[in-house]
Amino acid sequence: MAGSDLRRSIGGVFYQTRVLTGREYTLRRFAADVLGGSVDPVMLGYIEKGKRLPSESLVRRLAAACNRDPHELLALLWQDRMLAAFGKELKRILGAPRAVAGIEEAELAVVVSQAIAALPDDGSWMSLARWRKQFRIGPDRRSQRAPLKEALAKRVEGLLLDRQMVEIAAAKVRRRGRHFVAKDTGERQALALQFCALFAKALVDKLALPDTDTGTYLRNHYLNIRADDLPEFRRRLDEALRGLTEEFAADPANETRFLNVLVAATPLRLEPK
Repeated sequence: MAGSDLRRSIGGVFYQTRVLTGREYTLRRFAADVLGGSVDPVMLGYIEKGKRLPSESLVRRLAAACNRDPHELLALLWQDRMLAAFGKELKRILGAPRAVAGIEEAELAVVVSQAIAALPDDGSWMSLARWRKQFRIGPDRRSQRAPLKEALAKRVEGLLLDRQMVEIAAAKVRRRGRHFVAKDTGERQALALQFCALFAKALVDKLALPDTDTGTYLRNHYLNIRADDLPEFRRRLDEALRGLTEEFAADPANETRFLNVLVAATPLRLEPK
C-alpha cells in the first residue's frame, strides 16, 4: 500500500481554508461567518492543531463553504479517527511513559522518509542548504505554507547521520541508504503510527473513494508456506522490493510524487478443523 500525502489531516484543511482565503479570518470570525456559529472558536483552534476531531456535520459545512466534495474531506476525517484510536491503543501496548499525542506523533517517521527521498537518487552530492530547505517544506506543506518545526528537522537530520543513512561534507550531503530501522520505543511508536496512517489512507481510498485516482495500491495475497521457507521468502521479497525502489526512484521534481510504501507479510494461526 502506498500514500503520498499522509500528513494531510482534516485539521490542516480547516487551518488552510481559514488562513488562505485572503480575508484574514480570525478563529472567531471564521467560526461565525463561514461555519455559521456551529463550532466554538476555541474548539476550532483545537481542531486546526489536531488536538480534537470535528464532527461529520461540521466537515460537511466546511465543504459547502469552500465548494468542495464533502466525501473527500470526510475521508480525511475517517483516516484521522482511525489513527487517533490506534495511537491510544499503541500507548498501552508500548507502555509509553507519556501520552500519545494523536496524529502528530506520526510526523517524525514521515519527515524521515521525506528527507531520504529528497536526496539525489544516484547517491551524488547536493547542497546541504538546498536539502534542508526541501525536506523542511515537504510535498504537502507547499500548499499549506506550514514550515516544519526546527527542533523536529534537527532531530531528523541527527537520526539520519547517526544511522549513517546520509553523509555530510563541505556543505554538501548525499544519500547512503533508504531504509530507516527503529531502535527505541519512541522511534518504534513513530513508525507504528506512520504504518497505521498508510494503512488507514489506503483503506479509506479504496472504500470511500473508489472512483478517484488517489494513487493508492492495495492488494492482498494468500498462500500456504513451509515454516522452513519463511526466512528465504522474506529475503527474496525484500530483495524484489528494494530492486523496484532503486529502479523507479527519481529525484524530487514538479512531475514526481512522493510515495511511501508499506508491505506486511505475517503468518496467521488458523483454528484446526
